[in-house]
Amino acid sequence: MPSNPAAISSSQEKKRIYLETLGCAKNRVDSEIMLASLQTHGYELTIEPETAEVIIVNTCAFLSEASEESINRILDLSDFKSKGNCEKLVATGCLTQRYQDSLAKQIPELDGLLGSNGFEQIPELVHSIYEGTGQSRLNLQQKPHYKQFEEQARVQTTPQHYAYLKVAEGCSNMCSFCNIPALRGNFSSRTVNSIVTEIRNLTEKGVKEINLISQDTSSYAKDFKNSTGLATLLKSISDLEGDFWIRLFYCYPNTFTAETLEVIADDSRFCRYLDMPFQHINDDVLKAMNRKINRRQIENKMDEIKTSLPDAAWRTTFIVGFPTETEENFEELLEFVTAGHFQHVGVFAYSHEDNIRSAKWGDPVPNTLKHERRKRLMEAQQKVSTLRNNNYIGHKIKVLVDGISQESDLLLQGRSEFQGPDVDGLVYINEGDARPGTFNNVEITEAHTYDLIGRIVT
Repeated sequence: MPSNPAAISSSQEKKRIYLETLGCAKNRVDSEIMLASLQTHGYELTIEPETAEVIIVNTCAFLSEASEESINRILDLSDFKSKGNCEKLVATGCLTQRYQDSLAKQIPELDGLLGSNGFEQIPELVHSIYEGTGQSRLNLQQKPHYKQFEEQARVQTTPQHYAYLKVAEGCSNMCSFCNIPALRGNFSSRTVNSIVTEIRNLTEKGVKEINLISQDTSSYAKDFKNSTGLATLLKSISDLEGDFWIRLFYCYPNTFTAETLEVIADDSRFCRYLDMPFQHINDDVLKAMNRKINRRQIENKMDEIKTSLPDAAWRTTFIVGFPTETEENFEELLEFVTAGHFQHVGVFAYSHEDNIRSAKWGDPVPNTLKHERRKRLMEAQQKVSTLRNNNYIGHKIKVLVDGISQESDLLLQGRSEFQGPDVDGLVYINEGDARPGTFNNVEITEAHTYDLIGRIVT
């Protein structure tokens, strides 16, 4: 198989490739790495699947529902083999890692499979499929492991003014409801220098918001087994010059340190926004989930953070319908949410998977009850969110403008530091003008459950 761009044949250089990403923002980063590698090797990229000779689907298999969505989308895109230009169909990511032994048999339209690591090798896989060398499956059999590069070339697929940056891969927490360690391997951090260099390059290109992502951002660098930690990384980022935001996603409470909190509090460019998944609040359920934390410790951590960042917007996630969750356990969770701690809450109905530790308890909570609990929890949070958003009325907040609203070309839309991309609400601007990718002061005049409305002021 070729190891350099020159080894790709000239006929393959003309092949157009369409890549579609399913699942989370971490998958998006993997896709961006694949796109850059393909481009470097001379392949042409297209955003129209009907024009592509090669179609690649970067899949998700975190839940059965996501697996089904991935399979259905692969089948949908396989139609372009008969009604479009598609010659080769490739699946990458978690679905191929999870169902590596059966996927090709179930979907014979697939010509190649790439597992959940080694994404930079996608050009070699495409080349081997065309050459018929038999190397149509890569990185499936071995346990996922990630080579961390000092420089990771990417083709940015988000709007120019914001980007996602993956600081680590995999997870070692072994929560009983989660299959990420099986699909993505153990926790593996990038170096501080590689991350800081990438942030510098992004901001020099005009990126105004960098969203740090991983499965457990709080535990960054714990695998280095030295004094390096998340606080070390954030201090190095803080040394950079420029007007930009840094937003942290998926910070486990267990390993979120006072030192990290201090660094964030000392630099206003770190968004007053914290995504910290709790998953539940009842001690028995937390223990069964193997979360390694209890309610008292969660509340102590919350108090510690609120002392340093009293105005921070909190995002968290909860799971309802876990196999050991009783009605009493759920009522405790409902009361906790109703207390109004959070700006944003995501609620998931427990999904019974065949490759998770909690599968040993079966799936005793009926789906109807799971969805009823989810509905009740979401309704409680909606009341909280409405009250919290109402508090912004009359205040001026800094907003990163995205551009013309998707709802109406008479509006602009953007986000405050309290709103993460893709997962939270928006600020709609109905008075004033601004260029996409610029920070503007916006006076909030109206509030809704998820979104704010305001006008640009000086």
